[in-house]
Amino acid sequence: MEANIIEIDINNLRRNIEVLKGYIGPYVKFMAVVKADAYGHGLKEIAPHLDNVDGFGVANIEEGIILRELGIKKPILIMGDIFPADIKDVIHFNITPSVSNLEIARLISKEGIKEDREIPVHIKVDTGMGRFGFLPEELLKVIDEILSLQNLKLEGIFSHFSTAGTDKEYVDLQFRRFLELMSMLERRKIFFSIRHIANSPAVLYHPHTTMDMVRVGIAMYGINPVDIDTSVELLPVMSLKSKLLSVREIPNNWSVGYERTFISEKPMKIGIVPIGYGDGIPFQLSNNGYLLVRGKKAPIIGRICMDYTIVDLTNIPEARIEDEVVLIGNQGGKTISVEEMAKRCGVIPYTIITNLKGRIKRKYIRGLES
Repeated sequence: MEANIIEIDINNLRRNIEVLKGYIGPYVKFMAVVKADAYGHGLKEIAPHLDNVDGFGVANIEEGIILRELGIKKPILIMGDIFPADIKDVIHFNITPSVSNLEIARLISKEGIKEDREIPVHIKVDTGMGRFGFLPEELLKVIDEILSLQNLKLEGIFSHFSTAGTDKEYVDLQFRRFLELMSMLERRKIFFSIRHIANSPAVLYHPHTTMDMVRVGIAMYGINPVDIDTSVELLPVMSLKSKLLSVREIPNNWSVGYERTFISEKPMKIGIVPIGYGDGIPFQLSNNGYLLVRGKKAPIIGRICMDYTIVDLTNIPEARIEDEVVLIGNQGGKTISVEEMAKRCGVIPYTIITNLKGRIKRKYIRGLES
């Protein structure tokens, strides 16, 4: 039997989008960021249900092609750089590339002329992330040449915050740099119809940065990207469940798991759950954290194994083989959130959801047949 299941609640996903759209207002476009297999939620399965967004953000051409092959007609922006070899597919599949350097702009123009197609692009600016984009002063030097390139439509311009959830002063600095660049370009009669810089934490904590469009990823999936309360009520989209594979007794002074990191101090009842770090369960949960069994906390004991996790069932005497085990989600009035698990492991929530592997079956509920 398939014991391990990720449940994805499509209704909660759509509701979160509507809540966030209401928060940013009716005049701001909403781009759904679906990179990394929709943050582990299943790109092919959820994208057809996101008809309440204005466009999609992806990390590479391959993700964009998947969306087009699903029949998605809305704009798709590749938010990072592309390889020169990707340009033909960008044009063929009508996907919008980011332009971070003059050479890629020239190559896109050349291919656009060859195909007799006008190619919309978004100019990326590095305001302090240090990853992709023109430096502001660099863009001012080359913008006239970019404007002169044939078959290139400068549709958008954008940047990316480095510390939107942690350092307000640096957010303000990056935003100020972006606005100053916009002002300098506008004085030269250079305008863009879509200006965007706000990601999920910026939408939640710096709503003044929303501009013409927001790029929302993790918040859309009901996860708060930082450990700060927000007034925006988001519902979790993902839950992770398994079942007890084995229930047994061990004596006092008995080792549990690899390297004997847990040794019982009394006779105990333990349970073995058939899920481990090979499925994406964080190794940092070893002897740290708990799962839910029959609505009660079952502490994790010993090291997380590749295929198994061992829990203490001593205080859950009624536990039986095949009982449901909740790793993320609700059971009996108790909840384990992605944010809580990430905090316990000392990692960011993004890593929890994107590391869950294909060995776990995904089930789509409330609006999408499993």
